Amino acid sequence: MMLLASLAGLCYVLLSGFLFAGLGRFLLDRARLSIENRVERLLASIALGVVSLELLVSLGELVPNARAGVLSALALAAALGLRSLSPVSRDTREIIRDIANLTGLERWLALGLGGVLLVEGFAAMAPLTGSDALHYHFPVPLLILREGFHPNWFLSHSFFAGLSHQLILAGLAAGSERLALGLIYLGGAVASLAGAHLARQWVSGRWPWLAALAFLLTPVTFWQITTAGAPDIWMAYFVTLGVLSIVRAKESPRVAATVFAGVMAGAVAGTKYTGLVLAACLFIAFIWEVRRFRRSIIFFSSAVITGFWPYLRNWVWSSDPVFPFLMSHLDPSRVNAHALAGYLADTGASAPRGLWQIIRFPLFAAVDLAHVDFSSFLGPLVLCLAPLTFLAVRRTPLWRVVLTVWLAGAVGIGLTSGMMRFLLPLLPIALAASMVGVAQLEGQRWRAVRVTAIVSIAGFLLFGLGGLALYERNSWAVSAGLISRETYLREHAPDYARSEFVNHYLSETGSDGRALIFFRHVYYLHVPYLYGHPDASWAMNPEELQTDDAWRSLFRSQHIRWVVRAPDYPESLTIALKSLESENILVPCATGTVEDWAGNRIGGTRQLQPITILCVRDQIGRKYPREEREMSYD
Repeated sequence: MMLLASLAGLCYVLLSGFLFAGLGRFLLDRARLSIENRVERLLASIALGVVSLELLVSLGELVPNARAGVLSALALAAALGLRSLSPVSRDTREIIRDIANLTGLERWLALGLGGVLLVEGFAAMAPLTGSDALHYHFPVPLLILREGFHPNWFLSHSFFAGLSHQLILAGLAAGSERLALGLIYLGGAVASLAGAHLARQWVSGRWPWLAALAFLLTPVTFWQITTAGAPDIWMAYFVTLGVLSIVRAKESPRVAATVFAGVMAGAVAGTKYTGLVLAACLFIAFIWEVRRFRRSIIFFSSAVITGFWPYLRNWVWSSDPVFPFLMSHLDPSRVNAHALAGYLADTGASAPRGLWQIIRFPLFAAVDLAHVDFSSFLGPLVLCLAPLTFLAVRRTPLWRVVLTVWLAGAVGIGLTSGMMRFLLPLLPIALAASMVGVAQLEGQRWRAVRVTAIVSIAGFLLFGLGGLALYERNSWAVSAGLISRETYLREHAPDYARSEFVNHYLSETGSDGRALIFFRHVYYLHVPYLYGHPDASWAMNPEELQTDDAWRSLFRSQHIRWVVRAPDYPESLTIALKSLESENILVPCATGTVEDWAGNRIGGTRQLQPITILCVRDQIGRKYPREEREMSYD
């Protein structure tokens, strides 16, 4: 059954891709924007279809019944997409026919690319286990479906949700976690194809296929599109299409070409805060290449209309469009210094950065020492091939746009975040340019350099393939039904056992109260809860929760009837909460042990840990026994 469900999930993703392309093609035809190259036409159609769905879902979530609103947006997008499915199918058949006619090494590389896409897609059908995805990428859309669209000051990472999170919302609204995960995988798949198409603007033959394979086999890429559950991967696609669309806008007299380029920049900006840096680089490149004031205004307006939604939401909710990073300047009295420090550390914004660290970013040559693990590895390929790449640069519009976005974008991300994996959106264009550098050696005397470069590429691909097999083996096993979903989640999803314990106990109470939770990964909680760890909860300010009265007021106003200690309270709240226990304001209702990770999953170990659910005393009634119940959930 699990195997059939995984295969069905991949089919749904493929169908979604066709519907995205149909919706985008419908809009391109209405705008009378003609794209001669059928590969680029298909890529542009998918991009425009995805952005359109994201905006429709953003409107749908505003209605009182968010699920009904989102499903209505999906139905409208599907109906429009079906109208142009015929030309999309025709383009797809012709592209497949062209691939089938390939010969030699190029054919084998194309087959290899298809194989890698297939196995990564199969891994993406595994249940969600990514840390950030379990904390907010998936819980935030799920809470919108359960409770409606409103600011969540407890799970305040909700303010970081961007346009691409609407794809997760759409998948969950349709009742399919697999579809939501599959739409993230789709972003990585089309980003690899966009990178190959970009490389083909310079060189043909095997090099575009190698660029696509190098992207897919980079550890941070296959982590993002399989187990991470992070929709940021769509930025890589939009940036690459944005680069191409700027060149097309320069060549085309039609305003629609400029609008499309602006939409791509807006999609990048609306996905993540760092996307603002990349969108600004796209805008600078457009101004430099087109050099027409009116069209620059059209580009900028299209970008703003497309990408402003998450910033407008944050401004309405908090008066800070990039919450919480301007809050200390806009309204210092509302700042939760504890949570702000946590956000700055989590995003790398507080890390010290010297000139040498910044210079290494464009070459993907830095290592994020604060977040060292295999899934953050971007690889040395761009650095190794950089001398050849810059020797291949020519004074053409495409090279100027690529270098502007790549180099300026990387420096901007280094200055603002300092996290190497945030460079992922630039990886397809960097790898495409790198392959051009190697290709130029053909027919020249530098045989040793050429052989060294080819061996480096082959070595990296083999390393990436081995890493993929090692990293995804358990995902393949559960997707194939070799291990059960529950076993997989208990072994690989952090805090899953804690969530099971809380679900099991609180579902028996039949209460409409909430539980205050301090463990990070809350997606698998099925009972009403509030996330309360001060490091990532704006509402839980330790400075304001020092007295019993403050806690009583919090419990009363937020309908909190349980507090979960698993295994300990956050350090900044321990004294206050222990005081509540000693005064019998918090009374143990259920205790037990669960097996979970101690520390990071990469280097951590599994061990038995205590968990206690405490009832808030002044909320205890007939349904909430005061005696302590022993429960084991090992």
